[in-house]
Amino acid sequence: MDEIITHLQASIEDEFFSKSERRTLKAILGEKPLDQHQLNFLRSKIYELANQRVTPQNYQFIIEWIKNTNSALVTPSVGSSDTSDVYFSPGDACRTAIIQQINSAVRELKICVFTISDDLITNALITTHKKGIAVQVVTDNDKLLDEGSDIEQLASEGIEVKIDDTPYHMHHKFMVADERVLVTGSYNWTRSAARFNHENILLTRETGVVKSYLKEFSRLWKVMKPFN
Repeated sequence: MDEIITHLQASIEDEFFSKSERRTLKAILGEKPLDQHQLNFLRSKIYELANQRVTPQNYQFIIEWIKNTNSALVTPSVGSSDTSDVYFSPGDACRTAIIQQINSAVRELKICVFTISDDLITNALITTHKKGIAVQVVTDNDKLLDEGSDIEQLASEGIEVKIDDTPYHMHHKFMVADERVLVTGSYNWTRSAARFNHENILLTRETGVVKSYLKEFSRLWKVMKPFN
């Protein structure tokens, strides 16, 4: 694992991911096939390295580097169709998957959720926003009145928030990170969901699915009311 991480660090430092570097990474993975847990760890490391190195000047390279390194991780032993992961609660798995994608974002987060009252998720969003990453949130107006709701706090930090002020509910629960990773499922972004509820999260990188959710987010963003 250390050898792979060292190779990833070297490939991003010179801001050029060559074919030989890709072949070397493939060769290392071929010699030491990784299980799903190790692959998830490496994907997290890729986003961590990208987040540390990204600047307005090298943004296009970083996006390409993320795409190429993630592609190199897909080996025959894993299967090229393995582009999704699932998580369940109660427990920390769903919350961790959400926070991991928030922390890994290098450009933008588009979030459409019924409510947010989990302080760990809220703090991750605020930290990411302060890094200069664009964060947009669509949520339901009725849930703003719930005890523990963090929507007002997010808005006070300068995060863009829009609300559904119709008599009905904006009941979606999804997030798209950097236009390439979708997190969705029944999981509410609340403390109760992590501690008590039987919920689920699906994380997918399927291009067509991600684009459909982006289209729906854009549609809702246009018609929702800005939160004051």
